[in-house]
Amino acid sequence: IGLDPSYYQSRVPDSLKGIGVRFYPILFQMGVDIRQWGVNAGRNAMIQMKDKSRGNTSDFVGDIDTEAGDTEQIGGSIIDDDDEDEEGDNTAGAAGNEILMALNVEGYRKLNSYAHSVNPTSPGMTAATVSPPMFDSFEQTSPQQVPQQQQPIHPTLVSLSEAIKVSADKMEHAVLDRAATACQRFGGGSTVFCKSGKDRTAMQVTFKQAQFVQRVMDRKDHNKSSLLEDTPISYDEVFDKSTLMRKHGNRIPICEKNTGEPKFAFNPLQRKFMPEMLRPEAALCTWSKPET
Repeated sequence: IGLDPSYYQSRVPDSLKGIGVRFYPILFQMGVDIRQWGVNAGRNAMIQMKDKSRGNTSDFVGDIDTEAGDTEQIGGSIIDDDDEDEEGDNTAGAAGNEILMALNVEGYRKLNSYAHSVNPTSPGMTAATVSPPMFDSFEQTSPQQVPQQQQPIHPTLVSLSEAIKVSADKMEHAVLDRAATACQRFGGGSTVFCKSGKDRTAMQVTFKQAQFVQRVMDRKDHNKSSLLEDTPISYDEVFDKSTLMRKHGNRIPICEKNTGEPKFAFNPLQRKFMPEMLRPEAALCTWSKPET
């Protein structure tokens, strides 16, 4: 990584000049996309139809957000009729969800290991005496295998752990949000990127920028000795500020340079299923029409 010479001389502490600094890259992903959501919804609807065709008269009313494991216990396997094509269609979404969950669990384990190394919770342990993060062992572990020695959940990562647990078959934005906040708490940074780097990326970047601004503004009323990330904030105010950034910041010009139109590339259906904090105004989106 290259630094501007003047920045290096003025901003990097003398104690760090000429010292090798190791980076710990950790990946988290947000799922599912609209196609995976459609597969999950169709899968649950198919299970209910098969229940009815088999004479199941239970009062169970399925929900499109119900986890696949729960619905299969109620309605039986979705491949009981040995239809290979149907099996392939329905397992596509499940396989994608399994990969997504494995990626986020691996990222959590790495971040949890790092948290214990820089902020140990065991009595008598300090950052100087604790073992370094066990990154290499995680990278050599397949998704089906679990390391024999698992560290307890670090107190600062409890909310992230809970978000990952409930993220199956859902677009769980809390995974990215809480992971980024945790990295900031440990002195790290976060980078977010989607396929094109202009639409979904813009929503997340403006949301995190608004969080930072709101914490700085609200910190004067709270204990300034605490971490900035621990400053309580109003998410209504964060949403208002992120909306302003999406309207007047540099994200719309980036879209215009890429597509020739100063609009975010979200159609009405995509916008409907976006998390509220990441949902732009309809007027800022492609295919936007006056609401009636």
